[in-house]
Amino acid sequence: MNEPTAAQLRSLYRLCHLLTNVMFQPIHIVRLDERTLNLFILAGQHEEIEFEIKLDGNIEP
Repeated sequence: MNEPTAAQLRSLYRLCHLLTNVMFQPIHIVRLDERTLNLFILAGQHEEIEFEIKLDGNIEP
């Protein structure tokens, strides 16, 4: 089983904090894509916010 990198986990923590405590948006799913090993986040009132956290921790909307 694959696991996120330390850089991905740091970015995930910052992004989850921003989404829930600053933007007040619900997070619906956080998933590790087994093909790319990137983290995927689906958030927002109507699931309209998507982020991908790359292996090096960079975030792409």
